[in-house]
Amino acid sequence: MTTQEVFTSCRSGVAQVSLEVGGEVLTAGTAFLVPGGLMTNSHVLRDVGFDVAVLRFEEMDYGAGIRLARDICLQAVAYDSPSNEHDVAFLRLDEPEFAGRHVFSFGDSDSLAVGDQVAFLGYPFRMQHLTCHVGYVSSLHQRAKVDVIQIDASVNGGNSGGPLVELRSGSVVGIISRAEVGFLADQFDAMIQVLGQNIDQLNQPTGARVVIAGVDPVQGLRASQTAMREIAVNLRRSANVGIGYAFGSNHVRDRLAQQ
Repeated sequence: MTTQEVFTSCRSGVAQVSLEVGGEVLTAGTAFLVPGGLMTNSHVLRDVGFDVAVLRFEEMDYGAGIRLARDICLQAVAYDSPSNEHDVAFLRLDEPEFAGRHVFSFGDSDSLAVGDQVAFLGYPFRMQHLTCHVGYVSSLHQRAKVDVIQIDASVNGGNSGGPLVELRSGSVVGIISRAEVGFLADQFDAMIQVLGQNIDQLNQPTGARVVIAGVDPVQGLRASQTAMREIAVNLRRSANVGIGYAFGSNHVRDRLAQQ
């Protein structure tokens, strides 16, 4: 199949998963329809405290979709594996909005070889429209007994949980999990945290207000710290060296066959 054929035939079965608290979106990922329900990453659901999960397919208005209360969503999880293992979650759902959509089938991830061309679908950076990226398998290895597929394509935040499709057959051979970034992420996280603490401290009420030549230095410092934090967040989000990872789908395929 060509990339265009894969995207055209499969796009209706890929959903954006947004997690909300009090109506505010905290984070988002990708999910896709499989026989019996919906597949995504475990970390998309398990690593975030949320009130409502919203499933939105591409043609639905942004902000609309299938709304599932937290307890209903988690009760629907028929199988999951922690993020440090296969990082998958299968939700046994049969919503009316699923009718007539593409249902993905699993292929054989063991048949992949370095150099094979693959595609993955998803909603990076909370985009409203579904995207499709194409790359090549650059490495096949195991980590803690988990089959890892490394691809030379840019995986970004929001792609997590999307299907990795082998172009020859159009079947799912992996589930997108994470990306490799060009810096030490924990250092950026620490800087973002410190800047946030600085802003909180500067927002604390004080006694006398000092103004120098008509300028409030505290207000200026608050504005500069806020701008620096915003820049750091955007740099962390967008820094990507074009290396993505997916976990092989055979384990999930075999596990679901036992359900």
